[in-house]
Amino acid sequence: MKTRPTRLMALAASAFLLAGVAFATPAGASVPKGAAPSAADTGAVAAAVRAYQASYPQMSDASARQAFAQQVDRKKVYERISADASTYGGAWFDPPTGVMHLATTTKAAASVAAKAAQELGIRAETHVVGRTWAELERQAGALRTGTDGLAKAAKGQVGIDVKTNSVVVAVPAGTLTTARTAAPAGVSVIADPNIQTEADAGCTSRLDCDWTVRAGAVLRYNGSGTCSVGFTARNASAQRFVYTAGHCNSGGGTWSTGAQSIGPMTNSLQSGAIDAGIIRVDNSWFQYDSGGEIYIEDADRSIALNYVAPTTGYLLVGETVCLSANFTEINGPNYCGTIGSTSDASVLGMVRVDGFDSCGGDSGGGWYWLGSATYRVAYGIHSRSDIGCHGDSGGSRSWFGSIPLVTPLWGLTIETRAS
Repeated sequence: MKTRPTRLMALAASAFLLAGVAFATPAGASVPKGAAPSAADTGAVAAAVRAYQASYPQMSDASARQAFAQQVDRKKVYERISADASTYGGAWFDPPTGVMHLATTTKAAASVAAKAAQELGIRAETHVVGRTWAELERQAGALRTGTDGLAKAAKGQVGIDVKTNSVVVAVPAGTLTTARTAAPAGVSVIADPNIQTEADAGCTSRLDCDWTVRAGAVLRYNGSGTCSVGFTARNASAQRFVYTAGHCNSGGGTWSTGAQSIGPMTNSLQSGAIDAGIIRVDNSWFQYDSGGEIYIEDADRSIALNYVAPTTGYLLVGETVCLSANFTEINGPNYCGTIGSTSDASVLGMVRVDGFDSCGGDSGGGWYWLGSATYRVAYGIHSRSDIGCHGDSGGSRSWFGSIPLVTPLWGLTIETRAS
């Protein structure tokens, strides 16, 4: 039975954590060798197949399984070519054809990219583009926070289209002509499609899960059900925090899960592609846990979070991602979809997931890359989805703020562990 730590245990745990052993992502950590799908874990494979086919109905079971099986090797290709930020222009995967597309700014870099893909057995096409991924990110960031006419018209609706190597700005239809005239080179202006979304807060309930704090558990504010646990993290002093959505912030008060209190929300931000907040863990029941866990299928089982996405470019269109939240099914599985855009101009530049419409109460839950049956990487904090729940109003999309934009805000390191 879990017991509350004594003062001696607490001091020992603090010393251990301060040493950086329990919570720090290993320096230079990457996709591990041998992280291929395991035949023994058919649940993860089946979830990935469903996710691909929900987004791309034309895919067969065999092609969906192959797309999933090659995810780790595609990530290795990305890591090789993105190491040179001066030539890396982005990458994406087209699941129906099974082709990975690699964009670079020089022919020489394109040759290196093609060779990297060939060595890993990945079908790939290369494209020589005008701007690096870093340049696209800088321009998009400047437009989201800018004060000129184009930035004001966009109101944060700024994204990146890796396929056209351009920044995309969505503005009201009535301002389209003026905005296009004002747009600098490399910026595409579209009419805002006015996608109707809802912040996924205000829920029913989920089975209480308070042995430890893990991604996907119910978060309550002053005793009422509101949002979901994202990932747990620590600062340089080993103080523990819980990530959730920034729009869940209700002011002062105590957050809890199950029968245990957690603490107050100390910081939150809703701005453009970021929708995140952090709850300080004051309860010693949770303070000394090692973390790095994701809720799955029942309250007595969890899986490990193995790694944290280091950059926004690490997220690729066409990848399988899953959400640990799902209030509507008490002991239900974690639902999955595929990334349709890593920076959707139509919804504040957030990451769009196709094939899954999340529900009220899912806000703050943790999105993770299902790299293989046994390897999971933190990708984002859930923010919103199409109107309705699980497609009951015709919706099929969800959006989240990417982890690489969130972690620098408050200087926290997300807790991970080995499988």
